[in-house]
Parts: sequence; C-alpha cells; structure tokens
Amino acid sequence: MLPPREVRDEHGRWRVRRAWPSSNGCDLEVVNPDGRLRAGRLRDDRVELLADGRDKHLPALARAWSTGTTVSWRRGRRVVLRAHDGSGYVKVVRSDSLAAITRAHDRAESFRGGFVTPYVTLLDAAGCVHLSRVDGRTLHDLGADPGTPDAVVQAAWDGWARGWERVLAAPVAADAAPHSAVDEAEILLRWRDHALRAGVEPAVAVAFDRAAGALLTDSGAATAPAHRDLHDKQVLWDGHRAGLIDLDTAARAEPALDLANLRAHVAWRRGQGRLSPTRAVGALAAIDRVAARSHVDPARIAAFEASSRLRLGAVYLYRPAWRARAAQWLIRCAAETGR
Repeated sequence: MLPPREVRDEHGRWRVRRAWPSSNGCDLEVVNPDGRLRAGRLRDDRVELLADGRDKHLPALARAWSTGTTVSWRRGRRVVLRAHDGSGYVKVVRSDSLAAITRAHDRAESFRGGFVTPYVTLLDAAGCVHLSRVDGRTLHDLGADPGTPDAVVQAAWDGWARGWERVLAAPVAADAAPHSAVDEAEILLRWRDHALRAGVEPAVAVAFDRAAGALLTDSGAATAPAHRDLHDKQVLWDGHRAGLIDLDTAARAEPALDLANLRAHVAWRRGQGRLSPTRAVGALAAIDRVAARSHVDPARIAAFEASSRLRLGAVYLYRPAWRARAAQWLIRCAAETGR
C-alpha cells in the first residue's frame, strides 16, 4: 500500500513528506502549509494522524514537546526536536532504545579525530536524549543552494574527505557491533520486498537479488569504524571543520560501506536536480580520493554502491513527491546490474 500525496483531518490538508512501509500499511510523516510536522499511519486505506506531542509508544514526548521545534517524527520510533534555546537537539525514543543510543555516542571517539560530533548532554530515563549542537550547513543544503559558490561546496566536500581519512585510520571501538555484508544483504532484501509491494517489475526485484549476491561474494572483514547511514545530510560544514551527526547506528564494517552509500546519494541528488553536474563530479572525486588513499577495494565499493542505489530507490518509492523518479531510477539500476 503506497501513501497518497496528501491527507486531510479536522485541521486541514497535510502533505505526506515521508513514509515507511509497515506490515499492514505505512507509517507517515506529514507537514502542513505552515511547516508543522505530525506523524501518522495508513492502514486498511484509513489514515490516522497523531495529535501534537502525543505518541503512545513515546510517552516522554508529551513533556519534551514544548521545548523545541519538531524536525522529524516516525510514529512509535523516534522524534527529533530542535531545542528552542539553540543548545542542540532532543531525541525522544522508546525507553528500551536509550542504552543503545548512548553506547553508540560513547563509541564516537573513532569519529572525533576527523569531525565535530554531538555529545550526550542530558539523559532522561523516560526516553529523551539531549545532544549538543553541531554547527554548519549540511553538504546537501550547500550543494542544493545555487547562491553558494562552487568553490565553497567543494571545500566542504574536501573537508569531509580529510575527516573521513582520519576515521578510516582510527582504531575501532572495542565494543563496536559488527555490521557484515550478510547484514547489509538482509536489509537490501527487505527493501526488495517493500519495492515489490510498491509494484516494481520483476526485473527490478531480480536486480536486488543479484546485488545481494554480489555483496556476499569476496566480502571483506568488518575492520573500520562505520556510520552505517552516511549521506550528505549527516555531514555539516562551518567553513573550517566538518561535523558528523546521527551516530545512533555507529558500528564496525567494511570500509567500502559508507563510501559507497555516500556515492549512491551523490548520484541520487544529481538525479533529483539538487546537485549540479560540476558539484557532483567534485563530490565523487573527494570520495574516490579517500578510497584510494585508504586502500579501499574498488570492487567492494562497487558492490555496496549497487546495493545502496537499489535500496535508496525503494525508500523513495514511499515518498510521494519522488515516487515516479524513484521508479525510473530503479529501472536504470536494474539495467546496470544486469550488464
């Protein structure tokens, strides 16, 4: 079941910004014309939107709601608020997720040699994690802004590259959880199933299977610090130093994993029209420079990138504004993996 472009309730119209497939429908993130975010779900062709500050699986949200502006909200999973006082962000999560999130940020030492990262400044056992602010604009926003000079965008990517070389040279935290090629293939195949539910052609599903097989062929050891969700909205640039956020998934993995995911996002931003050809070339050059200097196997980057591109296309099938482009993207990806 795919989400509609917009939904209505007693407060008016809401544009569906993001959606995540669930077992019996979709979780929704919606926004109204004033920019206010809500969460909801689509189930059995019925849409239910949650009230402001209310999520029965996130009881701490009611108290935290007035302290910041909602940046993202996935029903029952996580809400991110930007603190009104400018000090940072508040993540509201299930109480049983707190330990894993704080451990991930404790393991961030591997990233701090190359990046400014957020620190946990306050922990509320009810389900709130307060994180310090990381200054700067994201690589995504810089790249999409026609008013920002190309040289500034390239400087930001070069700043990321310097930082990531240091990350790949850093020791992995002793207690970092391994994320293997098998784990990545399982994620990819779950998104294959979601893509099939969204109506993709069988040839596209076969491409997912082929890419999963490539991940498992000649896989390397999980030896490097890994963000596991590295993309252009996770990296910030303040003009001097790069910052790195959303470390909840930090682990150890093959060094090709994050580089490939970032390459896939650059290609997708180019397809979205949010990154010019010149800027995309510069971004890819920065990524490839890190790979070469860090001696990352090009074949593993290619395998992980094929996987990331397919997964990214499946994710965007569930975002109404990008559904048509994502479907075309997946057809092209399937053709490329079939060569």
